[in-house]
Amino acid sequence: MGGRLDHDRYRDWRLDVDNMSYEQLLELGEKIGNVSTGLREDQIRRCVKKTKLPMKEMIQWKCTICQEEHEEKDEIGKLKCGHLYHMYCIKQWLGQKKTCPICKTAVESQQ
Repeated sequence: MGGRLDHDRYRDWRLDVDNMSYEQLLELGEKIGNVSTGLREDQIRRCVKKTKLPMKEMIQWKCTICQEEHEEKDEIGKLKCGHLYHMYCIKQWLGQKKTCPICKTAVESQQ
């Protein structure tokens, strides 16, 4: 097949994580370090708008992240795509991932 090599010259560099012990995986994690795939706190504040649920929706609404029903004292956060979550839940989510949990729209592009 054209320029394809039959020999993988990087084979010795590849890690077989499926066959590594727990200790080896921990050591690898320490070497690699922490990689953040979420948003910073200032970005989250710009993306999430504090809102209130209409009374008729309050009865049947559940946060998709925690699966808990809404209580009157709960703060609700709304993304620009229109989806609603408990404020605490969506802030934690966006600290880990940059997408809406429901529609997977990139939140940073909504700013």
